[in-house]
Parts: sequence; C-alpha cells; structure tokens
Amino acid sequence: MFNSKIDKLKLYFLIIFVIQIGVILLFDFVLKIDHNFLIYIYMLIFAIEITYFFIFYEFEKKKRTTDVNRALGNEAKEAFEYGKVGVIVFDDEFRVSWVNDFVLKEITDIMGKKITEVFAESELLLKGVYKDVTVTVDDKIYQLTKCDDDQALLIKDITEYTNLLARYENQQVVLGLINLDNYSETIQNEDEQRIALINTDIRQKVIQWVVDCGGLVRRIKSDRLFVVLDKQHFDIMIKSRFDILQQVKQSAKDLKVDITCSMSFVYDYLDYDEADDALNKYLELVLSRGGDQVAVKQKEKEVVFYGTSSEATEKVSKVRARVMASSLEKLIKDSSNVIVVGHKDADLDCLGSLIAVSKIASSCSKTSYLIFNDVTVEPVCQAIFNENILSLMEDHIFVNEKEALSLLDDNSLVVVVDHHSIDLTAASKLVTVAKQVAIIDHHRKKSEDNIAALMIYNEPSASSTVELLSEMIQYVSNEIQLTQIESSIMYAGLLVDTDSLKSRCSFRTFEVCSFLKKQKADLTLANDWLKEDLQDFINKSNITKSIMILSGNIVVSAVNAACGNMSRTSLAQGANYICGFKDVEAAFVIAQTDNNTVSISARSNGKVNVQLIMEKMGGGGHFNAAGLQKSNTTVSTMKEQLLNAITQYQQEGVSENESNSVEGR
Repeated sequence: MFNSKIDKLKLYFLIIFVIQIGVILLFDFVLKIDHNFLIYIYMLIFAIEITYFFIFYEFEKKKRTTDVNRALGNEAKEAFEYGKVGVIVFDDEFRVSWVNDFVLKEITDIMGKKITEVFAESELLLKGVYKDVTVTVDDKIYQLTKCDDDQALLIKDITEYTNLLARYENQQVVLGLINLDNYSETIQNEDEQRIALINTDIRQKVIQWVVDCGGLVRRIKSDRLFVVLDKQHFDIMIKSRFDILQQVKQSAKDLKVDITCSMSFVYDYLDYDEADDALNKYLELVLSRGGDQVAVKQKEKEVVFYGTSSEATEKVSKVRARVMASSLEKLIKDSSNVIVVGHKDADLDCLGSLIAVSKIASSCSKTSYLIFNDVTVEPVCQAIFNENILSLMEDHIFVNEKEALSLLDDNSLVVVVDHHSIDLTAASKLVTVAKQVAIIDHHRKKSEDNIAALMIYNEPSASSTVELLSEMIQYVSNEIQLTQIESSIMYAGLLVDTDSLKSRCSFRTFEVCSFLKKQKADLTLANDWLKEDLQDFINKSNITKSIMILSGNIVVSAVNAACGNMSRTSLAQGANYICGFKDVEAAFVIAQTDNNTVSISARSNGKVNVQLIMEKMGGGGHFNAAGLQKSNTTVSTMKEQLLNAITQYQQEGVSENESNSVEGR
C-alpha cells in the first residue's frame, strides 16, 4: 500500500495532526475547558514532529543513495564511474527508490518521483515497447535503457556522442553529376550568340545554384558537371526539392529550346571508386527514365527519385538505334541460339517485339525460340495470335518456359522485350539462370536493374518497343523482309501503345509506321483487329456510369465487381475514352480483371503524371499511360488507395519525391 517509509511517516504525521486538532475542539466545544496550556503543548509536539520528519527524511535519502560500492560491488562502481553510466531503481509504481552518485550529480531532483515525471519519453520504454529511448534534460542528451526483468534503468550521457555524430553526418562527402539533357543536340545547329545565351541562362544558372548551396562544381564536358559538397549543404538541395529542375525548364521554354536537367548524387560511400561507379550508374538510370529528375543514393538504402514532372524528350538522332542494332546483332551472331521473352499478360506490342527479334535472329542465321505458349496473354492479342498461328509458325518457333530451359546453354542469348523487371517477365526462371541477356524496352525504369544484362536498350521517349525494334531492323547487316501478317501485328502493337496514334507519338513513330507500310502491313486489317465488339461497348458503358470527378479535372471510375471481370485492354480503352472528354486531364479505371486480381488503367492528356501516381501504389508505366495490378484485394480498397495517392500527388506539386516500389504495367 505504501511506496516507502517516508510515505508511512507522512501518514503518521497527518494522523497525529488530526488527533491534536480533535483534542483542541473537544476541550473548546464539548468540555468547555480553558485550553491555553494546550497551545504550548501542541507547539512543542509539532516542533518535535517537524524536526523528526526532516531528520528521518534525510536519513532515508542517504540510505536510498547508498554508495554503489555496497549495492553492486567495487568493480561495478568503478566501471559505471568510468563509463559515466547512471543506475535508477524504481518500485512497482515507477517511483525512483534508489540512484547512484552519477545520477544525483546529473539530475538532482529525482528521488521519490515517478520516472515519467522526470523523463516524459520513458513511458513506452517502461511498457516494454522500446529497449531504449533518448531523452533530453537541461540541454543534455541521455540514453535510457531498461534492464531485462529488473526494475532498473541505466542512463548514459550521450550528448558529446550525439553532437559528434551530427557533425560527422553533416560533413559527409556528397558526390554529384549533373547532365544537361539534349544540350549537345540543341547547340550543334545554333550560332555562337545563341549558344552563349543558352550557356548564360541555363548552364550558368545550374552552376550558380550549386555554388549558392555551398557546393564545388567543375565542368567535365560541355553538358556535364561534377559536384562535391557536404551533407549539411546537400540537405538544403533536398529541402528545396531540387527546384533548379523547374528553373531550367522555364529558361529553356523562354529560349524555345528543349533542354532539361538530370542529376545523380551519392553519399555514405567510404570507397571513392565505388562511389564513382554508383554515381555514373544512377545518372544512367535517370537518363534511361527520360531525364528531368534527380536520383539520390545513400549506400545500403533504396534510391530515391525527385522530379519527373515532364515527359521524356524524343531523340532527334538515330545514332543510338544504329549502335544498339549493331550490338544486338553481334550478340546474336556469337550465341548458340536465341530465346525471346515477353512480359506477363502479353499485349500486341509484346507479340510484335517477339516477332521482330526473331526476324533479326533469322537474318543472322540463328535459330530463335519465342516464349508465348502457356503464358498469360490479353484476350485481343490471344485472338489475333490464334487467328494467324499457322502463318506465324512458318517462320517462328513458339515454346513454353520449360521447353526453353531445355534449349538453354551457356552460349544462349535471352532477349527480354517490352519490360525490364524480373517481376514482370513471363519466364522468370529462364531469365535468372541465363548467362547472356539483352533487354529492349520503352518503359521508364523505376529503380535499379534486377536483371543482369549484357545489353540494355531502354528508351522512354519511344512510343513502343515495336518502334525501337523496327528502327533496329533497318540497321542490321542483312536486309529483313517482314510478311504481311508480321508487319500488321507490329503495326497493331504500335497502335495499341499510342491509342491509335493519338498520344506518345514523335516523328520517329510515324517514320516507323511508314516503314511497316513499306513492309506490306495491312492497316485496315490491323484496325479491324482492334475494333470494339459488343462486350467492349458494354464494358465501356459500365465504366462511364461509375465515374466520379475529383479536383484538378481528374476522373476515377471504380467498376462494381457485379459487372464481371474486364480485360486490361477494356480498362485501357475505357481510360482513353474518358480522357478524350473536354477538360479531363487524367482518367483512372479500376475493375476486377480476374477472380483474384484488381487492375487500374491510368491515362493522362500530358498535364498529370499518372506514372508517379501509380508508382505510389506499387505500379508504374509512362508519364501519360500507366497501370497497376494487385492480387487479394477489392475494387473499393484499390479506389481508396488511389484517392490517397492522387491527393498526395496533388499536395506534392511539381517536384515529387517518388516511391521505391517495384514497377508494374
């Protein structure tokens, strides 16, 4: 009942005091006796009580703070004194009942108080939620640690350590690379006066921004800068969310040039060679994602992206396409055979890409195998494949993953098309064990490569993977002739990824259309393949009647599961249809695509980066076309998550900090 002898003494003192008052009242009102003499007796007794109480209190205090030498032994005392560690013992109600000399010296007013009164942060520690907590008392920082199975706390002054750690972290070296995207292509046809103006308004602005942030900057190429600064000043850049990206775009817009800025920064690397490799690696990753963003990598942690507020810039030069075609041709010629792998839920762009790689392999006199059997395929693509299977089998060999594994040897070349993540591939085991892998894709990379590849051709500015491979076909050594069915399927794949040439098209896209037409592509047939059937119309009606309009002219349609499963193609068509309405800036369609999967198809008119919104939920794609699939969830749950992601995107504004989730399609 009582926490200590002092508590008992307080109670006894109170009882005696009440008795004294009672006696005085008895003499005064009941017995009517003059009690002046009682006053002197009372004062004497009261003085004795007060004196005894304080003497006893001081005795108990000294007893509680008995030397740690008696409590823990001489060795323990010396160890605690040397390590500047305090000991606090508490009772069942968390009141301090004993402390050592260190605690008395550091925190004088602690005896008899509750732990939580002295250290407000200790509540979760005492409940066992944390093993230790950091507390601050009078500008000093302490670490409190609870002893297992004992009513005791260890307290250590970590002020100096904390200050040194903060100083160390602030003085960490941060290395950076800054690339002016499309700078070289822009100035090659400009006069000297115009180039000087571009350098002053764009390049010099970037240099001044680094200097103002406390960094050292050196130009290593006309379009590339090397930056060194400490972590404390780098945090200023992060706090500004790298607003220089927007400033560069605005200056480029004023000058009517197409220049953006890409950056990579790395820190926490003790080995400078390793840091240099990482720095270049992450800049390449940024460029492969389309540029106009920043990658920040702390060692042993996930890469974080900032920016990505614009679509990837189309490349005027086709030099890279020619170089990549030559590299792929060499890899094929040096291989024993070629195995081509698409992604799960294969669409027409994927099928067209498989066919294109197969034709390139045939031109190099190598046998190719296309993994298309026993894989998930979108209904429209599957119908077209089934309709033309006999014609396709004349020139191509279709296999499943198991058959492909039996054909794989150390010299086999596995070509991954229309995706770059092991999570999306239709033959993950094959891609994992293959010794030689090449990747050809047009989707923006989300994070680091998780497929080890000898060659990676990733071009986010391209409309489709068919576009990339159609260009490569024109640069291989031997001339390639496509059949009408092959070229028509490739053209249909390009139509699907560009919404019938309405979005994500560059002049190179139309050049590829012209090339495929020369290869006898039947444009009428391709468009007939993609015509809506009655079920598509019903699906579109279900989608449109479920729409809700959000701020910023963003439309979300969550189709009730009672309407049945919809194909991903139907979702994409519905999102495109909604996005075609006037003033609609982005459209998101959510529906059940099979009994265990809910999918989202997202489309934008170019003012909203739907890729970022999808990435916040674990998906991905392009600036104005993205998507996501999740298992074991519901349409309503996905809708709620989507609304939160849209709200977060709108709150972040232009310079978003991306999530690190795995990219989806």
